[in-house]
Amino acid sequence: MGIDVPRIVWVGTGLLAFAAGVVNAVGYLGYEHQAFSHMTGTVSLQSIALEGSNWGAAQQLLAVVAGFVAGSFGAGMLLRDRSLSAAYVALLAAEAALFAVAAALLAGGNASGACLAAAGCGMQNAMTSFYSGSAIRTTHLTGFFTDFGLVLGQVCRGNPAPRRRLGMWGLVLLGFSTGGMVAAIAFHHLGFLTLLLPSATAALCGFGLWLHLHRAKLRQ
Repeated sequence: MGIDVPRIVWVGTGLLAFAAGVVNAVGYLGYEHQAFSHMTGTVSLQSIALEGSNWGAAQQLLAVVAGFVAGSFGAGMLLRDRSLSAAYVALLAAEAALFAVAAALLAGGNASGACLAAAGCGMQNAMTSFYSGSAIRTTHLTGFFTDFGLVLGQVCRGNPAPRRRLGMWGLVLLGFSTGGMVAAIAFHHLGFLTLLLPSATAALCGFGLWLHLHRAKLRQ
C-alpha cells in the first residue's frame, strides 16, 4: 500500500509517533535504560543476562518482549480489514488504558507496568502496520532509516522521489523526536506518570477517529 491515505491518518500518525517517542524515552530514563517501543535492544540485553546467569533480569526482559507480542496479538484478533473502522477506535482506547495503568504501576514501583507499556506499543505498531500494509510504523525508526537510505540511493540513480512517502517518514521522525524531548522534560517533574501523556494522546486519536466515522455515517 502507498501513502495515499486520508488526512486523519496523517494527523493520527504524527500523534501516535509522538506517543511512542514519549513511552520509549520514559523507558530509557526510568526503567533500566530499556526501550518499550521496539524489542531489538531488549532481546540483546536478555541474551547478555542469560550469558551472565542473571535469571531475574532475563525473566523481566522476556516479560517485556511478551508484553509487546501480546499487544500485537490483540490487534491481530480485532482487525479484519484495512479500512478505518470501530476496531481501530477500540484498539486506541485499549492502548490508552494500557499506558495509563502502566503509569500507575511503574509510579508505584511495580515492574509489571513495563510489560503493559510494551503491550501498548506493540498494539500501536501492529495497528498502523496492518492498516498501511507495513508502509507506516510509528513506534521505532529502524525501518524508516533503512527505507530512507534505500530511496535516497534510488533517487541518486535517477528514480523519482516518492514525495508523499518521504513526507510521512518525516512526520513520524518529527513526532517521535518531539515525544522524546517532551518526555525528557516531563520525567523530571512527573516521573513515570509521564506515561499519562501518551495515554491521553491515544485517547484523543481514538475519539477523533470515532468522530470521523460517526460523521461519515451521517453523510451516507
